[in-house]
Amino acid sequence: MKWFNRKSNLDEMQELQLLKAESRGYWIGFIGLAVAMAVQALLYGAESAKDMLSGEFIVFLCMGVYLIGSCLRNGIWDRHLLATPKVNIGLSLLAAALTALFNAILSYRNYHDTFTALIVFAVYFLILSVVLSVTLTVCSALYRRRRKHLEEEGDDSDNRE
Repeated sequence: MKWFNRKSNLDEMQELQLLKAESRGYWIGFIGLAVAMAVQALLYGAESAKDMLSGEFIVFLCMGVYLIGSCLRNGIWDRHLLATPKVNIGLSLLAAALTALFNAILSYRNYHDTFTALIVFAVYFLILSVVLSVTLTVCSALYRRRRKHLEEEGDDSDNRE
């Protein structure tokens, strides 16, 4: 089962495009988070602002959508991971387990009930593993379609020369 490839799956142009997308995404996130925190501090005061994370969530969501969109538009999946169903399912299960564990711990901390924490873990794990698997499957299908289109486009320009 080969999920991780030590050598890069990207050519030099894709590496450059990925670095550019990562750089833009970073600065969007950095400036957006700074603005969100400043606005929250101004509107709600410094003590209340630490409890309000919706602005940060929106910024992280925008960063993720931008990075995914840029990578798919440029036919880039990942430097080391392959866009295979096994990798998608494995990563979905790992992310779902970590998120479910985090929420189960929070549930236990708040309610001090082991059974409730186990139910929270099971529900989060099941729902997230399905949602993440479907999302990664759709994204990998879009990636393969875009990659094929880009390769055909490259072949057409080679034939014209």
